[in-house]
Amino acid sequence: MSAQTSPRLVSLARRLLIPCLIVFGVMFALVGGYGIFLSTSLALPKSDEHPPLLIYGAPFFLTPGLHPVDSGLVDHLQRLEYKPVAAAPRVAGEYFITKDSIEIFLHAQEENRLPARSVRLILVDGIVTEVLSVSDGQPVSLISLEPVLISGMRSGSRQVREWIPLDRVPPTLIKTLLIIEDRRFFSHFGVDPVAIGRALWINISRGVVAQGGSTLTQQLAKNLYYSPKRTIERKLREVMAAMALEFKYRKEEILESYVNEIYLGQAGPVSIYGVGEAAHRYFSKNVDELSIDEMALIVGLIKGPNIYSPVKDIDLATKRRNLVLRRLREEGILSEDDVAQAMDRPVKVMLNQDVLTDAPYFVDHLLREIEQGIGTEIPDGSRIYSTLDPRAQRIAAHVLQEGLAKLERSYPALAGAESPLQGAAVVLDVKTGHVLAMVGGRNYRLSQFNRAVQAHRSAGSLFKPFVYLAGFEAARGQGAAGLTPATFLMDEPLTLESDTGSWSPQNYDRQYRGQVTVRTALEQSLNIPAVRTAHRTGMTALTNLLHAFGITTPLADNLSLALGSSSVSLLQITSAYAGLANGGVVIHPVALSNMVREGRETIWSPPLDRRQAATPQGAFLITSLLKGVMDRGTGAKARALGVWGPVAGKTGTTDGYRDAWFIGYTPDLAIGVWVGFDDERPIKLTGAQAALPIWSELAARLIPQDPPDFEMPVGVVRRRIDPKTGQLVTSQCPEKTFEFFIAGTEPTVYCEVHGGGFWERLKQTLGLPQ
Repeated sequence: MSAQTSPRLVSLARRLLIPCLIVFGVMFALVGGYGIFLSTSLALPKSDEHPPLLIYGAPFFLTPGLHPVDSGLVDHLQRLEYKPVAAAPRVAGEYFITKDSIEIFLHAQEENRLPARSVRLILVDGIVTEVLSVSDGQPVSLISLEPVLISGMRSGSRQVREWIPLDRVPPTLIKTLLIIEDRRFFSHFGVDPVAIGRALWINISRGVVAQGGSTLTQQLAKNLYYSPKRTIERKLREVMAAMALEFKYRKEEILESYVNEIYLGQAGPVSIYGVGEAAHRYFSKNVDELSIDEMALIVGLIKGPNIYSPVKDIDLATKRRNLVLRRLREEGILSEDDVAQAMDRPVKVMLNQDVLTDAPYFVDHLLREIEQGIGTEIPDGSRIYSTLDPRAQRIAAHVLQEGLAKLERSYPALAGAESPLQGAAVVLDVKTGHVLAMVGGRNYRLSQFNRAVQAHRSAGSLFKPFVYLAGFEAARGQGAAGLTPATFLMDEPLTLESDTGSWSPQNYDRQYRGQVTVRTALEQSLNIPAVRTAHRTGMTALTNLLHAFGITTPLADNLSLALGSSSVSLLQITSAYAGLANGGVVIHPVALSNMVREGRETIWSPPLDRRQAATPQGAFLITSLLKGVMDRGTGAKARALGVWGPVAGKTGTTDGYRDAWFIGYTPDLAIGVWVGFDDERPIKLTGAQAALPIWSELAARLIPQDPPDFEMPVGVVRRRIDPKTGQLVTSQCPEKTFEFFIAGTEPTVYCEVHGGGFWERLKQTLGLPQ
C-alpha cells in the first residue's frame, strides 16, 4: 500500500512544483518590482524643501503716549522671551524697569535689517513721554518690538518647524531614542525580525493588532507616506517602504529625517513635528539646551503623542518620562543618583509664546483673505505679517469661553444640548480697519466654522442707528423741520399695508410710550419709531446707506429692514459700527498687513478700501445717541460691569430671541459679540442679557484708562433744549438738557410751553454766552 502511494505523491509533487514555482516567481517579481518602484519614488525630505509659511502678529510700537500697563508691554516682552534684570541690560533680550523709565535691549530684527540696540522709555505718571536711544540719548521714532510668531503652515497642516541637522541633536537624546524605540537601528535592514516576531505573537494571541514592533525606519515611512490606521496591508507596505529607504539612504540620513519628522503632539491648533520643535514648543528651549528629564519626556511622547502629552495629562506624561529614565539606568546611560534627581524634578511645560496665541479662526480667515487677493496658492516660505494683536486675541478667546460657560450656568436650559451654545467676537482698529482679534466659536477642534465671518444672522436692532442716520442725512436741506435727535416721533400702534398684506410692528415689551424723541427711541431700542422713520426717509436711502457702510449681504426691500430682518456677519456689522466711530469713514477690515518672500520682497499687500459712507456730522449725532444707550438705555448694564469712559454701543435682539448681539466702540476700538445656537434655536435672551456681559468684560480689559472722547466735527452745534418740547430752553423750563444738531437743523424757537425766553433772546442778540 505504501509502495503504491509513494510514486503517486512524488508525481503529485512534480505536477504542483511548476505552478508553485510560477506563483512564487510572479510574487517575487511583483514584490521586487514594487520594491524598485518604491526605491525610485520614495524620497526623504530635505532641510530646504517646502520651508514653512510663517505667520506673525502685528508689531508692538514703542511710542510716546504708550501706557505700559494698559497696553500689556511687560506681557508682550515676556512672550518674546525677554528677561527682566536688576540693572541696565547688557545683552539683547533683557529689560530693566524703574519708576521713571523702562530700558529694553531689543533683539536684532533681521527681516527689517535692524541690529540689536537699547532704548529707554521715559515715564511720567506711568505714561511714556519720550523714547530715547541709550547709546546717544537722542529721541528715536518708529521703534517696535519684533512681531510675535502666531502660527505657520507646512504641507497643508498647521505647523511650524526648523530643520535640525543630526550633528546638532545631543548624543544623549539620540541614545535615549534608540534605546526606547529601536536598539538595533544600526544593524537591521529597515525591519527588525525579532521585534516583528514578538509583535506578531502578541497580536495573534490577543486576536487584534495591538503592537507594532516597528523600527525607526518603519515609523518614518508610516509618518511620511501612509495613514496611521493599523492594518496588515498597511504594515506590509510600510515594511517594503522601510527596506527601500534603507537601500537608498545612509543610516544617518534616515535618523536625521526621523528626528525632524516624527509627530510629537499638538499645541493648540498647531501640530508638533520633530525634536527641535518639541523642545521649542514644550520648554521654550533649543534642542541642545534640554535637560535629561526633558529629553526623556520628548522620547516618551513617541509612543502616544496625545496620550502622554504634558499639556493634556501631566500625570501620564510624568509616568512615561520616568519609565524612560529607568530604562536609561538599566542600560548604564545614567547612574542611580542621576535618575533619582531627574525623576524628582516635576514636569514643567513652558509653552512658547506662539503656542499661547491660539488664533485658529483668525489664521483661517487670514489665509482665505490672502488666497482670494493673490488668486493662487500662497508660496512656500512666505512670511505673513498679520494685523493680529496677540494680547487682544488671548483676552477675547478667554472672555468668550468664560462668558458662554457662565451663561450656561446662569440659564441651565442653554446647556446640555447636542449642539452647544456658540458665540463669536471681533475687535477692530477703528482708524485702520485692522482685525486685532477674532474668535469664531467655542472649540476650533470640534468646529472650524467661523461664526465671526461665515455665519450670517439676522441683525435685529443693530440696523436702527442707520435708520436714524439716513434720516439725519436726508434732513440737511430741511432746516429745523428735518429729523434731529430732538425730533418727536409717535410710539403708538401702527399698521402698514403692502402687496403681501398688513404688518403691525410691536415693541420688545409690547408697550407704547406715546410721543418720544429720536434720542429716547434709539436709547430704548423702540421698534415703532424706527419703522416710522424708515417710512419717512424711504427704503432706498436706508439700503444705499447700509451698502455704503459695507453690508454686502442681501437686504429686504421692505420696512422690516429697519428692524434688522436681513442677515449680516459679525465682522461686517462691527466694521459698519467702526465707520460710525471713524466719522462716517468706512475702512474695509483686513487681517493682513503684508506678505513677503525671503529678502523682504513684498508679494502682496491688501489695497486700502476707504470710503466716506456718511458725513462726519451725521455719524457724530449717531455716536452721541449711542453714548446715551450706554448711559441710560439698553446698554447701561455695561457701566455696572466696569466699562467707563466715552463709549458708544447698541444691543441687538432678533425676532424669536434667536440671536443676541452687542456692538460697541470708542474712538479707537470697535468690538462686536454675537451669541446664539448654530441651528437657530431660540436662546430666549436679549442682547443685553447674553451678549452685553461678554462684551463688557472684553471692553473693560481692552479699552485703556482715560480714553479720549469723540471729537465734535465742524458743522455740529450744541444747544440747550427743553426735552419735553424740543425747543430752546428758557429760565422757566423745569428740565434742561444739551443736545447736538447738524448746523442749520437746530431749533430756533424758545420754549412755547413754559414761556420766558426774553433774556435768552437778548443774550443771543448781543452775542453773549447762553
